[in-house]
Amino acid sequence: MRILLIESGVMAPERFVYQCYPPHGLMYLASFLRSRRPGHELRLFDMMAERARPEDVEGVLDSFHPELVAIHAMSFQASCLHALAARIKARDPRCVVAVGGPHPSAAPEAVLKDRNVDVAGLGEGEETFEEIVARREEGRDLAGIPGTAVARAGAIVRGPERAYIEDLDRLPFPAWDLVELEKYFTDVMLTQNDITWRKEVTTIFTSRACPFGCIFCHNMFGKKFRARSVENVLDEMETLVRGHGIRELHLIDDCFNFSAERALSILNGILERGLDLKLAFPNGIRGDRLPDLLLDTMKRAGVYKINIGIESGSPRVQKIIRKGLSLDAIRDGVARAAARGIFTHGFFMMGFPDETEDDLNQTIEFARSSDLHTAGFALLSPFPGTEVYRMAEQAGRIVNFDPDDTSYMRITVNLTAVDDATLLGMHKLAHWKFYGSPKRIYRIMRTMPHVSDFFKVGAKHFRLKFI
Repeated sequence: MRILLIESGVMAPERFVYQCYPPHGLMYLASFLRSRRPGHELRLFDMMAERARPEDVEGVLDSFHPELVAIHAMSFQASCLHALAARIKARDPRCVVAVGGPHPSAAPEAVLKDRNVDVAGLGEGEETFEEIVARREEGRDLAGIPGTAVARAGAIVRGPERAYIEDLDRLPFPAWDLVELEKYFTDVMLTQNDITWRKEVTTIFTSRACPFGCIFCHNMFGKKFRARSVENVLDEMETLVRGHGIRELHLIDDCFNFSAERALSILNGILERGLDLKLAFPNGIRGDRLPDLLLDTMKRAGVYKINIGIESGSPRVQKIIRKGLSLDAIRDGVARAAARGIFTHGFFMMGFPDETEDDLNQTIEFARSSDLHTAGFALLSPFPGTEVYRMAEQAGRIVNFDPDDTSYMRITVNLTAVDDATLLGMHKLAHWKFYGSPKRIYRIMRTMPHVSDFFKVGAKHFRLKFI
């Protein structure tokens, strides 16, 4: 069977300046399917890497004639997902359209209102996708597959919940042969890491799931931390270095340093195998789990940048968002990382439920007085399927979620104790107070891998304010 895998894009790619990484989810689907049901003809089209619009996929459809198309979509790619489904069905109504990823998992009812979508995969997808393919081959109904939802007679029919894969070493490495890694090397496609040390960069997952309870996060992989073995991770890293010419890796786990002992073993393994890598953590690591030995080993293994999810400098708000952080431990971890010459970036959000002006000021002051090199201040945008989205619904508030606006610089819903004007004013003040220090600007330029990155990153964040 001919199977096309599509990473959704956005409706206006020329305005999109966010992350662009190899589509690991689809690459894992492909490699797992090959291991269990070999013989299918697979092709992958990454709209993000191609900066493609939905109409650009038509050429692939016309030349490949897929019998099944699997589409991956984050929430900000929702509009593109539906545009793709319509074009696929217009060309071949018999082609099965299967969708998966955070958006279909969080909002299957909304996705399945689209009659062009045949089945939605919910959560972890490898075993689910294999069964979808098997049923399509056998001509059987797709309803009832564990980990899926379908629309039948105006109702949503969910299959049984599918258990998560406990032994991640059972998964083959992602199908790296289906992507052209060179397309991800260009600095035009700025990643969530903002900067890179070397051109030949790609990403890797070493674990799945985060055991913490942040109210703003999706729950794609459950709450039980599941890790690949150290040897399995190092073998993939070595394959990428020796076989694909990779010289920098971005580790995009939800919680890489949940186990400091395991993190140390991976970093020491990189050194023992002589992989000569530069390393960064764009998705963020726990800033309260950074013992000196781990930081020292990070530095020796090539770590040059860590992102840390802090969200709020208010202890009261920390309890509301259920992140489970000690702000004192975060401040100390940031200081010790920065003292070792590791570039530190902090993620902050403004607009949490019942947040007061004093809470917002505490966040600004925490960021300003910390040793962070850079910080991002996002306005809270509750994504469908998250706890904070449900909190907004319970409060009778309408979330003005627009999948085509990815800036995080507008108010989608105000759940705070302040009015919109105050919230927007505090958001602007956070940037001015954090970046208004010549000393901080000097530290940023001194610690960045390349001084030119300062202007590139500045241009990116300037654009983000206006899209």
